[in-house]
Amino acid sequence: MANLDKKDLGKRSNDEIFLEKFFEKNHRMNLFNVKRKSGKPKEGIFVPSYLVFKVDGDEVVSYLSDQSNDFQEALARIQENMELTGPRNQILLVGKFQNDNTVATLGLGDLQKTSEFGGQGGGNRGNAYEDEFLKSLQCEIECICEHTKYEDQAKELIALINKNQKIKGGISEAIKVGGANKPRPLNYSGGLYVTAGGKKTKDIGSTVSDITATFGGAKQIYLSCKFGNTLTFINSGVKTVFTDKDYKNSFKGYKNNIGSALFEMFNIDKIEYARIFNQYGKGYKGKIVDVTQKCQTTKIEDLLQYAIGYNYYMVHQSGPKFTTFEMTEQLMKTSSKLTGKVKLHYGGARGSGKRLDIHCESSKYKFMFNLRNKQGGLYPSHIMCDYKKK
Repeated sequence: MANLDKKDLGKRSNDEIFLEKFFEKNHRMNLFNVKRKSGKPKEGIFVPSYLVFKVDGDEVVSYLSDQSNDFQEALARIQENMELTGPRNQILLVGKFQNDNTVATLGLGDLQKTSEFGGQGGGNRGNAYEDEFLKSLQCEIECICEHTKYEDQAKELIALINKNQKIKGGISEAIKVGGANKPRPLNYSGGLYVTAGGKKTKDIGSTVSDITATFGGAKQIYLSCKFGNTLTFINSGVKTVFTDKDYKNSFKGYKNNIGSALFEMFNIDKIEYARIFNQYGKGYKGKIVDVTQKCQTTKIEDLLQYAIGYNYYMVHQSGPKFTTFEMTEQLMKTSSKLTGKVKLHYGGARGSGKRLDIHCESSKYKFMFNLRNKQGGLYPSHIMCDYKKK
């Protein structure tokens, strides 16, 4: 978005819109999106208390935001100032940024030309939930009093971030980046992990972000938007980890680090695992095996920590229920701490499916790992970890 200037105020009744915002008339909000070249913060949401007019460098008149009865007089002042050129003839706003007690004085050139003034909002398009939530965020950013599908949820999220982060200036931008999500394959280096942008790290905010919001022009906040009841932490291809030949040979002489780590971690019987697929449709009936005492609990928890990660806000809509919270490093550890049994379902829930399901849970989530073919083939193409919040 571009910034405002006096010429913009002379278009499409923008001078009246400017005053309606300042005086909070016609359901407009006394909030302005700021992006300036200098000062701290450079960006954010600004709440003005005074509207000041300067002519030839001298302050000639000012109005308080609660002086709406002076609307017409203030409008005449704006129109008068619009005819005056040069840096000594100014229309100024005096107030403070959100989350900031420091008083600032801003000129028109510090204010973003939001859609109320004919500007264009940012963001790309994608799935419906992310698009609708982004629209609600942008209405808050552009200080537009417009009813959107997730306006209450957007306000709730912004209030939570303001409370947690205390970033001067407040939210100044939100951009959809979901289409740029980086792949997160399984890898092995001293143990199994889920990569984040090709790195071995549990700080995954920038990797899993669907919408990245900027606060005060200084700090990026990553939003992971989830919709529905059952969600996924891991969705990684395994065709090169477990080849068709490996299954046909019942994993005799198998040496792949990733696959071997999975077998050991969950105490998977390799021969039984191969039988699921080699005998599929030939009367195979799998069983449920409790491996709680034999699996490598600490390593499972570590893998879950890489999958869950931290440094983002979860924004989850499930039916009428909306949940938002900051996934901190401590919450990641709590969420991955196993509390119940670990069970292997050879052949899935019915024992006759083309899959291995692994069930476990923490105090926060119920997890189900599964190895299966997502393209309709026989041998597994992916390992997934689905989860439900308790």
